[in-house]
Amino acid sequence: MAEWLAPALSLALLMLGLYCLLSRRRVIKQVIGLSIMLQGALLGIVDAGRVIEQPAMAQGMVISALLVETVVMAIVLALIVNVYRYHPEGLIDDLDQLKG
Repeated sequence: MAEWLAPALSLALLMLGLYCLLSRRRVIKQVIGLSIMLQGALLGIVDAGRVIEQPAMAQGMVISALLVETVVMAIVLALIVNVYRYHPEGLIDDLDQLKG
């Protein structure tokens, strides 16, 4: 595999996720953008482990990050379900009304 492919793909995923996060107004699409960004970061960690020739450390970090991401996504998706109950459109601008 070409040496530049993994870092380029990692950066592309980070940029794609950031674009999705900033340009979309629906909450679920922003969560998908956040997930894409996290996958790009994890790919960067794996590539960094390959470059410094310590794949075991990189694998441990990625597994830990995947566990944290799974918990965070479960909590966020549970919150999104509650948001869609009160605001079926799911627009991020409507969430200002949730302030108490």
